Amino acid sequence: MKIYLVGGAVRDELLGIPFKEKDWLVVNSSHEEMLEKGFKQVGKHFPVYLHPKSKEEYALARKETKIGKGHKKFKFDTNLKISLKEDLKRRDITINAIAKDESGKLYDPYGGIKDIKSKKIRIVSKAFFEDPLRIFRVARFKTKLSELNFSLTEETIKTLKEMSDNEEVNYLSGERIWDETKKALSYKNSSNYFKTLKKINALQYFDGLDNVYKENIKFLEILDNSENRISEKWAIINLNSNLAKDLEQKIKIPNKISNFRKTFNKMYLFQENGNISKKELLTDLNKMNFFRDETLVNTSFLLLKELKIISSKELKAWKQMLFELKNVKINVENLKPDEIKSMLFEKRLKTISLFEYVK
Repeated sequence: MKIYLVGGAVRDELLGIPFKEKDWLVVNSSHEEMLEKGFKQVGKHFPVYLHPKSKEEYALARKETKIGKGHKKFKFDTNLKISLKEDLKRRDITINAIAKDESGKLYDPYGGIKDIKSKKIRIVSKAFFEDPLRIFRVARFKTKLSELNFSLTEETIKTLKEMSDNEEVNYLSGERIWDETKKALSYKNSSNYFKTLKKINALQYFDGLDNVYKENIKFLEILDNSENRISEKWAIINLNSNLAKDLEQKIKIPNKISNFRKTFNKMYLFQENGNISKKELLTDLNKMNFFRDETLVNTSFLLLKELKIISSKELKAWKQMLFELKNVKINVENLKPDEIKSMLFEKRLKTISLFEYVK
């Protein structure tokens, strides 16, 4: 049994980037030996095991044979003769195909160290083409490494375009696409994720984004210095998209993120549409549960200001109006529930009328 540190930990260590997760590769071992040493298998059919103490992932060296559509349909060969070089060959890009042994010696059969030095993102082998999820993984890596000025090689761009036009992409799990997208949105320079997808013809997978891309990518660039603003960035790239709801259902967006996107889009339309009625505004605020929790609405207006869609003066007016709405009170003594609801609605309408930025 020989053990190597592989993948992102080796790459990030060479780049001087902090990392937390470590992936380990086990060569010249077997399923039986892993279990004997106390490792626990992850799933029944995948040759990955959790270390009994550290709980880090250890994978048996393997070859993969594609036997179906999508990114899951693979047959694994984990026989004792599978070499380190053979295992690294099945990986996605060269900078992820570097291994380090227990003494610190690096193994780099596919030129990953050279590509790190020249800041290139390059596919390892033709096996790359078999997994359509790698379209989105590469776009994410391009995003993560944007500050270091990494670029895709022409060969990689060509391969990604061919994959984007292949029907294989339609067999991908929505959850896995969202997982890659969520990570890209958590980085700085998230606009590069969508720029890369646009460049390789993969933006088509995100229903509706092509129609709003030109305007929204400019807004998203404003947040390029920000990290961990997933909900806000997702709302921005989908602003004014008529297919956002369909897209969110397709790739299984969490309700929290979807709800903010809907609120932000509605607040944008309220501001932009001069013909919006006071009654429609109040009705929608009720639907958004604004009077129980104003967080989504208030955050939306702060984001509109950050994107320079509204001015400081307009933001102040909206905030004042929303504050007054939240504090509207009525005397409910001897009133029936329907009467309370009606009186409260009417008093809130009068409150809205006092502010010039709401027509």
